[in-house]
Amino acid sequence: MARNMERFDPAGTIQKALPEGWAWDERETVLLGILERQAKHIEQLEVALAGADYLTKTAKGEPKVNPLVAELRLQYAAMSRTAEAIRLPDVDGESSSKSVRHQRAAMRRWGREA
Repeated sequence: MARNMERFDPAGTIQKALPEGWAWDERETVLLGILERQAKHIEQLEVALAGADYLTKTAKGEPKVNPLVAELRLQYAAMSRTAEAIRLPDVDGESSSKSVRHQRAAMRRWGREA
């Protein structure tokens, strides 16, 4: 059962949002490729789950959540970690050496909103 899903293109989406003159380094290019493959896997899992029952049964006949749900959750977490590893430029076009997660943690420690 195939759903009409708009294809997710993280590399293209991010590329369009980059400041003029910004280019990815080799590491970031590899990470964008990984991100795109992860997106394809997630799309396939979502299509499979859409055609399956959310709850399945164990060998003893007890209800349990479909294993596709857990796999999707893991894939989303992995994709999030990959996306965090890509250094995006700040508003002024400079690349930040600190990860977003570290910046947010520092802001919370100092009592500022992040």
